[in-house]
Amino acid sequence: MPASGKVLEDSIRLSRIRRIKITLYSVQAVMLIALAFVVIFVFGKAHLKPTLYLPIDQFIVVLVLLLLIICLESFFFRILEIRFARSSSARHLMAKNSIKKSILIAVITGVGAILLTVPPVVEAIAGAANDSYSMSANIAPPSFYSSDPFALTHVVRVEARSLAPMQLYLVDDSTYMDLGGDPGKLQFFMYNKDNYVSTTADNYTWTLSIDVPQIGFVKYRVVLNDMGEGMLTDLEVVREVSTTFSTTGGFILIAFAVANIAWIAYLIPIERKYSSGSIYK
Repeated sequence: MPASGKVLEDSIRLSRIRRIKITLYSVQAVMLIALAFVVIFVFGKAHLKPTLYLPIDQFIVVLVLLLLIICLESFFFRILEIRFARSSSARHLMAKNSIKKSILIAVITGVGAILLTVPPVVEAIAGAANDSYSMSANIAPPSFYSSDPFALTHVVRVEARSLAPMQLYLVDDSTYMDLGGDPGKLQFFMYNKDNYVSTTADNYTWTLSIDVPQIGFVKYRVVLNDMGEGMLTDLEVVREVSTTFSTTGGFILIAFAVANIAWIAYLIPIERKYSSGSIYK
């Protein structure tokens, strides 16, 4: 085949490859929009009223997974583009640009993986989301939701500390409102029927830790019965980062970083091979 004919054929192949790539990415973008609706509104039971609740933790994991698949597909398309490029300069430039892009992606995903998988970092993120309250019999019981509006963190327990004996009743907000906040009635509807009395190890500080049930997006209240002591009680609402978001998402980010590092290692010899005859430096 004449040289001009091969150049023309390679140009046609490159155009086809790029059209296929754009079509495939467009289909995957539509799939992503559909998945977002299904995961958030169908499986996640999202709602906008009366309180915003959009659980995006699972969707973020699906999003990162799909981006990883697209990233791997882009490697395949780039190999074809380099193969059918019309000059050494074009091949060198394609490889060089892909290396730069992959270095950036590897750094970003590597940092993200560290933030989501290293226990001290995850604990620090969760600790920043904790809430603290000061309770007494004369103050309305504090309320909190079982998770943040995006389900990235959720409440696992409440911890109380006082200088006098106390009782705490964990109830949902609707029950609290229906019974007018009466502790005498609320004790029959609390979630922590087996664990509502404080204990002490030194007869000076009284503590109580209550596990919060995971039953969906619920507004809770913690009702204090100070046993007539009139003491203030310090309450901390303890949260944890969603395991779906942190663990699963973290491992996918690790795979993302490893894939790009391997891609860089594959491209370096190609970039060096065509650099000598390239007009680009």
